[in-house]
Amino acid sequence: MPVTTASVTDLARSWGDRNDISARSVLVTILGDTVVPLGGTVWLSDLIAMAEPFGFNERLVRTSMFRLVSERWVENERMGRRSRYSLTPFGRNEFAVAESRIYHRRPTAWDGTWTLAFVGNEPEAELTRHLGWHGFAEIAKGVLALPRADVTGTRQVVDGLEVEPAPMIATAHFTDAGPVADLDSFRTGSGLDRAEAAYRDFVDRYGWTGELPDALDRLDSFALRTMLVHDLRRARLNDPELPNELLPTDWVGTRAMALAGPAYAAVDDAAWQWVESVTGLRPTTTHHRHRFRVLPTHPEDQP
Repeated sequence: MPVTTASVTDLARSWGDRNDISARSVLVTILGDTVVPLGGTVWLSDLIAMAEPFGFNERLVRTSMFRLVSERWVENERMGRRSRYSLTPFGRNEFAVAESRIYHRRPTAWDGTWTLAFVGNEPEAELTRHLGWHGFAEIAKGVLALPRADVTGTRQVVDGLEVEPAPMIATAHFTDAGPVADLDSFRTGSGLDRAEAAYRDFVDRYGWTGELPDALDRLDSFALRTMLVHDLRRARLNDPELPNELLPTDWVGTRAMALAGPAYAAVDDAAWQWVESVTGLRPTTTHHRHRFRVLPTHPEDQP
């Protein structure tokens, strides 16, 4: 499709009107994609400006940020008549994990190790939800499994939630992983089915971005970058990042990431120029420049 500033502006408005889009969820995307690189602190007035392209008014932004405070993602500080939001330690940890999962892929070599979380027969909903974000799926009553070794990361998630009693965390090897991967509960619980549907929707929705003009308007670059990340985030955070041995052939997630990287890069610089014009801030590190690169196998080797 021919792309113009008018068409991107209209797209952002209609995108914000989608039934599956909420101001709160878009603000989470903005916090992770834009505010984290700026240092993790932002004025409410700047968030209102960032939400405006999608048709979210000041009242919706205030209500959504109030919810995020109650959910411990951010904390609010009043400075005269102005409000400033900062990420909490819990929020910083969750966004760091999301950063790795949304923008990056790791080599898929797998030694057959699984991480197991024994959550009990009636686990807290918040515990299973957060472990699900991190790729865990139920393989038996009260047992969640992740097809890689991540005891330390799992323990950090559990400790951050302050669940009592804390679930036991262990690693295991299955002689034959095939039966586990074929379980309906695993495909559904791991998010593989949801991720596949979301990836296909992403490819259909953003296939046109290969025709982006060389110089898109700065505000529209920010809007498009936010939409790209938000819709990709849904797929990536549902994607259990299974080893190749456990994935369907011709995995659509690979195609989605190959589409997202160039589209994001095409609008990134102009988007940051607009953000600086609103906030007066620039990213505090260069880590965001490494988005959509394949990460090394070991987290400590990240750029």
